[in-house]
Amino acid sequence: MSGKRKLFFAFLAVIPLLAGGYFLFRERPVEVTVFAVKRGDVEATVTATTTGTVKARAISKVSSQYPGKIERIHKREGARVKKGEVILEVENKDAKAQLSLAEANLRAAEAELSQLLVSKSVVVSQASAMLNQAKAKMDNTVSNHERAVSLFSKGMVPKQDMDNAKAALDVAQADYETAMANELQGKMKDEEIQMARARVEQMKSDLDLAGIQLNRTYISAPFSGIITDLFVEEGELLSIGAPVCQLADESRMEVEAAIDEVDAGKVKLGQDVRLSFDAFKEARFAGKVIEISPMVTTTKEQNRTVDIKIGFGAGENGIKVGMSTDVEVVTGKVKEALYIPTNAILEKADGQSIFVAQNGLAREKKIKTGLFNWDTTQIIEGLKEGEEVITSLEIKKMKEKTTVVITRRD
Repeated sequence: MSGKRKLFFAFLAVIPLLAGGYFLFRERPVEVTVFAVKRGDVEATVTATTTGTVKARAISKVSSQYPGKIERIHKREGARVKKGEVILEVENKDAKAQLSLAEANLRAAEAELSQLLVSKSVVVSQASAMLNQAKAKMDNTVSNHERAVSLFSKGMVPKQDMDNAKAALDVAQADYETAMANELQGKMKDEEIQMARARVEQMKSDLDLAGIQLNRTYISAPFSGIITDLFVEEGELLSIGAPVCQLADESRMEVEAAIDEVDAGKVKLGQDVRLSFDAFKEARFAGKVIEISPMVTTTKEQNRTVDIKIGFGAGENGIKVGMSTDVEVVTGKVKEALYIPTNAILEKADGQSIFVAQNGLAREKKIKTGLFNWDTTQIIEGLKEGEEVITSLEIKKMKEKTTVVITRRD
């Protein structure tokens, strides 16, 4: 066999060894998850440094306004009450008796006034009629007397006729004066009526006061809410001003939370807030920033924070006072922005970058970002819609042109 032929067969024998070495030592593809760059709304958020605590915005201690022994407790701790609903009542026999007495006194005063009004009407009517009659009679007797005097002076009638006319005039004048006195008596009844009306008003005031005192024996809810604490029991003696229970308005709640001082400048009154609770894993509740503390608080760990309050309406959601919640304040928002998952971004000394999967290889790209939160980040420069950004944890160790294979698209 010639030398060339031997060399050819030797080369054929080496080829399988070289091929095996290539497949044995070549770079194995990295399995990766990718996210196609999308458009949508992106929000900038600030997250509270600690979990917030739900509190009722209106909490009130309900106190007694009437002294006495507690007769019955209608509502206890944990009970929900409506505004005006009775929580407990104090013994009220005395108050009920005072109310009955005031009602009776008012009826008597009104009856007296009614009698006076009727009496005045009768007296005035009769006195007016008598006065008119007496006036007419007197006018007639005056004319008769004047005529009798004239006739007597002319010798046409005897003196007796003149004297009789004078006597009739005197009687008519006396009757007229009596009628005037009777009319004056009717007018005087106006004073009695005025005094009777004053007594009626006084009795009405006494009745109102008795009603108020009786109502105070029923201690009611000043607003709708839940009784968080009950401080008394049946049979106890109450004094005026003694607290009987604590009432919380669950329809208007607030959350107290703390944010890092570096984020304080981003948070403004009225900004939207998202609240998440362990009791409602998939739900998010909306609130608003209603108060920002003017002071910075320093904790034992030397963390500096600013306290904020978030208001929200609980409604029928089942949120309870005392629950803990994660707080996320929305400090900015941009619509229809390009975005990617925040965890896909690499922070390097020369700026931010990401890896995209192209033709089976990882290619690094520099990017410029805008608004961001824990989940998503706005892309201003460096990417186009639809490009597949690598989101796997492997990006931390990835290099340019690393061989990759996509196992999942998010």
